[in-house]
Amino acid sequence: MRFFLGYLALAWLAIGTWLMLDPAALDVSAGVAATSTDGLIELRAMYGGMELAIGLSALWALWRPRWTCHVLFLNGVITGGIGAGRLIGAVLAGSASVYTLSALSFELSAAALCWVFAKRLRSGDQSSG
Repeated sequence: MRFFLGYLALAWLAIGTWLMLDPAALDVSAGVAATSTDGLIELRAMYGGMELAIGLSALWALWRPRWTCHVLFLNGVITGGIGAGRLIGAVLAGSASVYTLSALSFELSAAALCWVFAKRLRSGDQSSG
């Protein structure tokens, strides 16, 4: 479970830092571009700040193991929500790019693993991951 939390921390902190510093990178990878200063601030907030916060929550659980179940719940809800929104968006659009499928794979698998690990933790089996 600690390995998985470390993976979540690294993944979210890396992408959050990158997009906080260079939100224009989303234009190249996902076709998302700011058309105003407010748009640039919004990209930094939602793609930088939010992802940094998610990553910091996983890092927190590594330092404070008693928070692990809460952090798994938080990560599961957030990644599940983002993944569900992305899946619905792809279905409504009738197509999905490699970017979309890659992000969807990460989000749905992370959400599922958060659920599995949280359930094991709640039942007392902490030997996994």
